[in-house]
Amino acid sequence: MRRKLISTQSHELLTYFYKLGKDSFDNSEARAALPQSHEGTVDELLSDMVKRGLLMRIKHGLYHIIPYEQDANTFMPDWHLLAEPLTKGNEHYIGYYSAMQIHQLITQPSLKEQIVVARQFKPSILKIKDVDFQFIYHNEQHFFGAKKIWIDNFNKVWCSDLEKTIIDCLFKPDYAGGIVEVAKAIVMSKDKIDFEKLFEYTKRFDSQAVIKRLGFVLETLGLNLEIIDKLHALKTASYVLLDTELPKSGKMISRWSIQQNLETETIKSALFT
Repeated sequence: MRRKLISTQSHELLTYFYKLGKDSFDNSEARAALPQSHEGTVDELLSDMVKRGLLMRIKHGLYHIIPYEQDANTFMPDWHLLAEPLTKGNEHYIGYYSAMQIHQLITQPSLKEQIVVARQFKPSILKIKDVDFQFIYHNEQHFFGAKKIWIDNFNKVWCSDLEKTIIDCLFKPDYAGGIVEVAKAIVMSKDKIDFEKLFEYTKRFDSQAVIKRLGFVLETLGLNLEIIDKLHALKTASYVLLDTELPKSGKMISRWSIQQNLETETIKSALFT
């Protein structure tokens, strides 16, 4: 572990952000913290603080404070805490499989951080210390249903609520580990889900793929709720693939206009794992 030497200016900078309760900041904020210093001097200071293990460079011009007792070589902040600085000034929420993890609904470890954004981000995947941060664009109609959620005793992040997490994951099952993982999440949270809210979200989202997959999954799992009939009334005749992670194959289920490319028993296994 490298020795961390804190100069007067470094201390001044760190104290400034500690008082603001900020762990991440960009170049412009650092310059505002040291208004008497020349812009180039501040940039040199930041570069030096990275070398001395005081700061982690998240990406060009964006930094995270490394706790003094942490080894800079191995330190990585909670992935969820980087969503806000990475999308600075832009609407966002943690979604898909990452939201399932926050809602404690995953059975496999998360291998990336998925952040839903209201405008296109390039690159759409940013690698930070071997972790992929994926920015998933949603248009205005699909961008809703987020709230601040606690991820530990001290921090809240913008995350899709339980019902919107299910809707999003049904929209793009390949971003959520597949339909089986989504089915497991529904089973695990069935006593917490507001099914009327889930139905209203489904109508608002207005995707035939979501309507058909949700109706099919609920019926397959034996969750015989009154929203199944309401979902069925919304569906059209055109067919959609059940699981976008798997090849286009399987029988056509006319009741839900689903091409079932996953065995029913495999889905039902969600009830027992």
